[in-house]
This record gives sequence, structure tokens and C-alpha cells, in this order.
Amino acid sequence: MNQKNGSISVRAITVRDVDTLMALTGNPHVVRYLPGMIQDREYAAAWIRGLTSNDHEMMVLHDGKVIGECSLTVHGDSGEIGLMLFPEHWRKGYGSEMVALLTELAGTLGLHAITAVTSPKNDACVGLLKKHGFKQIATGWMLNGADLETELDGLFGTVLYQKVLKDDRKKENDVCCGDEGMEEAE
Repeated sequence: MNQKNGSISVRAITVRDVDTLMALTGNPHVVRYLPGMIQDREYAAAWIRGLTSNDHEMMVLHDGKVIGECSLTVHGDSGEIGLMLFPEHWRKGYGSEMVALLTELAGTLGLHAITAVTSPKNDACVGLLKKHGFKQIATGWMLNGADLETELDGLFGTVLYQKVLKDDRKKENDVCCGDEGMEEAE
């Protein structure tokens, strides 16, 4: 999978990307709000080899150089996006291009909605998601990758954002299930 959006392009992650992935997840600035990121090279290689057709993990390139990683993980008719950039590429519009690309990919796959999880303290990510039409739908707490159903204020507090891509739910005035020919009550 090779795709281009604006000034970035993406390609599928491979085991050859382990060192770059380790540089990303080993950078304390990158993972400041991402608890439980992969820190072991062999585990990362096994994780990459174990990706399924529902896992769209991609390396992000600008001018042929890897500047980050992004993902779309499909869960039924929805998906979850994620992205990381090396700090020297922050605040240059690449994150916005990544979200637009992932949103387009989700639409191409026929997904109804996409979500993203971030820390409420990650102002840049929160702003990026809101800019792209994501709405906050839940708050919680994440510890070692496991969501706990309680609200706590701390470093790894999480906020879930969602963007609806297509809404097939029945609208109040829709005709359905034998309603044809019925008139609205006055």
C-alpha cells in the first residue's frame, strides 16, 4: 500500500522498519502521552509480522525520508487511528495530512466512523482532531494499555474522539419498515 496526501506519502510498515519504530517509541517527547509503547526490538518485529488485514500500519514519508508512523485499525464497521511524528516534524502540517489520509482510507474501506484516543493534556493532538471534525465522546483512564472504566485526572487520562463518516441510522422522518404511505401527524 503506497498512498500520497499533500506533501506526505505512506507505505506499509515492514520488519525493516523496526529500528525507525524503536527510535520513535524510544523518544520521550513522542511517547509522553502514549503509555505502554513498544520498547523491545524483538517484540516490535514479532508485532509487525503478526499484523492482519485489519491493521493498516504505515510509515509516513516526506521527501523520501521517514518522518513518522500512522495507523488505521479496523473493528467491524469502524476504525481507530493513531499517529506519531518525530519532534522535528511537529507543527508543520504533517499531522493534519496524516489525519486526512487516514480519514480518506477509512472512507475507502466503507467504515462508518473512526476514533482516536489521546490524553486531554495533549493539546496539539486534541486540536488536530477537532480541526478534522472529531468530537469528544468519552473520557477514561489508561494503564498499561488497558482502559479502566473510571475517570481519573492524571498523566495517562484518556479522551476518546470520534468522527462519523457515514450515518446509516434511521432519521426521525425516514420511511422504514412498512411506513410507506403514512403521513406525519399534524
